Amino acid sequence: MIRWFIKVVRSQMNARLTRETLLNRAAHGDNASALAAVEELKQRLYFQDGSLQGIGLAGARLQKVQLAKAKLPLVDFSGARLNGSYFGEADLNKARLLKTDLTDANLRETRLSDADLTGAVLMRAHMARATLHGALLRGADLREANLWGADLRGADLRGATLTGANVTQAEFDAQTILPDGEAWQIGIALERYTA
Repeated sequence: MIRWFIKVVRSQMNARLTRETLLNRAAHGDNASALAAVEELKQRLYFQDGSLQGIGLAGARLQKVQLAKAKLPLVDFSGARLNGSYFGEADLNKARLLKTDLTDANLRETRLSDADLTGAVLMRAHMARATLHGALLRGADLREANLWGADLRGADLRGATLTGANVTQAEFDAQTILPDGEAWQIGIALERYTA
């Protein structure tokens, strides 16, 4: 009974918080308060209506956040801790994810065209069928990442670590720059990067 009452009171308090206050909590709060702020923003449908385009969440601590199908183009998650998060089918086109920790994150079918993931940690990230067309992945840690069927056309992977990554059926083109700085070409043995 007490837990229910506390939940009702918190819900009523959150309803009075402004969008900007909730975004500030999401960006600067500890993981628990940041996740609570995100949940309230989700209840208000801000992640679905496109009104959060370009928001600044750099350095946010949002481990295990659930943002499936969120519309967040141009968002700045630089330096954020998003490990274990779920972004399935989200729109993160042109997002800034520099040095962001996405270890064990689920980015299945996420749109990351022209996103900047320089130095991002994507160890064991599930990125099957993700769109990374034109993305910057310089120095990214993609060890054991699942990039099955991912669109890597025009992506810059210079200095990226792909050891153990699954790149089966991933799409590359002549504009894709591989970890050693070489342009992708038909017949290139990708095992030299993934083994």
